[in-house]
Amino acid sequence: MRSAREPVPDVVAPLPDGAARLVPHAGSIAPIFLIALTGGLTALIVAAPLMVYSVTLATFGAAHVLSELRYVDRRFGRRLPVRQIVLMALFLAGAVAARASGLFGLVDPAKALMLELSCVVALALSAAAGGVAQRALALAIAGGLGLATAFAPFDTAVSLSILHNLTPLALIWEITPAPARRRVMPLALLAFLGLPLLVASGLPRLALQAAGLSGPGLDPIGAGTLEDHLYVYVPRPLLGGASAVDLFSASVVAQCAHYAAVILVLPMLLARRDPQARGLVPWPRGGVFALMVAGVSAFVLYRFTTGFVPARALYSLAASVHAWIEIPLIIIALTARSQATISMPSAPEATLAASDTAKACRAASPPAHPMMAASTTTTTASAASTTAT
Repeated sequence: MRSAREPVPDVVAPLPDGAARLVPHAGSIAPIFLIALTGGLTALIVAAPLMVYSVTLATFGAAHVLSELRYVDRRFGRRLPVRQIVLMALFLAGAVAARASGLFGLVDPAKALMLELSCVVALALSAAAGGVAQRALALAIAGGLGLATAFAPFDTAVSLSILHNLTPLALIWEITPAPARRRVMPLALLAFLGLPLLVASGLPRLALQAAGLSGPGLDPIGAGTLEDHLYVYVPRPLLGGASAVDLFSASVVAQCAHYAAVILVLPMLLARRDPQARGLVPWPRGGVFALMVAGVSAFVLYRFTTGFVPARALYSLAASVHAWIEIPLIIIALTARSQATISMPSAPEATLAASDTAKACRAASPPAHPMMAASTTTTTASAASTTAT
C-alpha cells in the first residue's frame, strides 16, 4: 500500500519530443476556431439571411448600441471642446426628434426623413474644425450627404444604413498603434469588405443551393417574409433585381461583423490601450455593465418576439443616436495626427478631473491629497494650453 507521504505520479506521462510537435499549441487553435466560426456563420447567413438578420438584431441590437455608445464616449468624449459637444448634442436631438415625429405620425414620413438627414449633415459640419484634413473631410462628407439627400433621401438613408456597418473599420484604425495597422487592418478589411463582397457576388448562394442547403424564408421569431425586410439594406432601384437577396445577405454579414467588433473587439482594445479611459457619462464598469446590457437585451428580445416591426421602429430611435453621433467622431478619428492614447485633455476633461479629484479626496487618505491635487492642476493647465493653441 502506497504511503500517504509518497508523491502521486502523473496520470498522463509527458509526450516524446516528436509527438509533442504534433499537438497544436493553444495559440494556433484560436485562429483556426475563429476562421471556422466565421466561415460557418457566413454560410448560415447565405442560407438563411432572414433568420440571421432578425435573430441577431433582436438579440444583440440593444447590446451593440449600448456598447458602441460607451466606447465612443470613453474614447472621444473628454477630448472634445464644450462648444462642439453642445452643437453635436443639439443636432443629434434634432435628428432623433425628426425620426420620432415620422414614426408617430406627427409629420409626413418623407418630410421627417428630410429633416433627419438635414440634421445629420449639420452633425458632419460640426466636425469642420481643427486641422485642414479634418475640415476638408467634414465639408466633403457634409456636401455629399446634402446633395444625396436633396435628390434621393430614401436611398441615402438606406446607403447610410449599409455604411454604418463599416464604421468599426475607422474605430479600429484609430485605436490601433501605427506599427500594428499593417497586420490588423487587412484582417478587418477581410471581415467587413471581403466577405460581404463575396456574398454579394451570389456565388456562395448558388453553391449552397446546389448542395440543397437553402432556407431564405426561415423565420423563427415571426419577423415576416424576406421580401418585407429587403428595403432595409437594398436601395429601391435594386429591390426587384435578381441580386437583391445577395445584397441583403452581404449587409447582414457586415452587420454581424459590426456587432462582434463593438461588443467584443473594440472594448478589449480600449482596455488594453487605455485602461483608465472615462467618458462624459459615468458608465458602469466590467461585470456591472455586462449585467445591465444582458438585462436590457433580454427585454428587447422579448419585445421583438411579440411584435417584430413595431419593436424595430422603437429600436431605431435608440439606434439613430449611436449611428448619427459617430459621423463627426469618425471624421475626427480618421484625421487624428497622433495616437489617441496620448492626447492633450480638453476643457471638459479638466472640469471633470477636478470633480473626480474632489470625490476621490473625500474617500482617500490625507497623504494622497497633494498628489491628486497636482494631477488635477496638470490636467487643467494642459487643457488651457490646448485651448490657447
